[in-house]
Amino acid sequence: MRLAHVVVLTVLLAVSAATPALAQIGLVGGVNLAGVSASAAGADVSTDDRTAWHFGAFASRGGLLGLHLGVLYSQKGFGVGGAAVDLDYLEVPLMLRVKFLMLRGYGGVNLAFEINCAARNDPALNGVAFSCGDTESFDFGWKIGAGGQLLFFSLDLAYAVSTMDIWKVEDGSIKNRVFQISVGIGL
Repeated sequence: MRLAHVVVLTVLLAVSAATPALAQIGLVGGVNLAGVSASAAGADVSTDDRTAWHFGAFASRGGLLGLHLGVLYSQKGFGVGGAAVDLDYLEVPLMLRVKFLMLRGYGGVNLAFEINCAARNDPALNGVAFSCGDTESFDFGWKIGAGGQLLFFSLDLAYAVSTMDIWKVEDGSIKNRVFQISVGIGL
């Protein structure tokens, strides 16, 4: 049922974005190199990254300066001590864009709503057991990126980082971070 929400929101974005004022709408997808910055009891905790994927729709408006909006299904997560946590989000990046010829740069806020959490092999940080019931359902962060477009095809590289803890750890912190490589097609 949660995947149905992603599909409905993606269709709604595409339909609402299809106004003459918008320069372009399209579809995007690619690879996530996701991880977390984690600390517990005042010390950094070493975690493993998760290679996953993302897909969704975007709308872009404006000339040299403009807006770049999107709705993405994005997989994130991390590993620790042979255990893993898989987190799936519905992301809504709201960004300002600077465009010059075929190149663009953008930055802004990244709103993420958790739609799935799965833990394997009882992950723990400094002896504290991870539970999907203890994750935050909303994540706020920042996203920056750059890319280019040739005809209808695009390639983008972006980095998103959380400003909020995704899991409450006593005397600690866990924040999402993800590097995205995306390919897109404008409609």
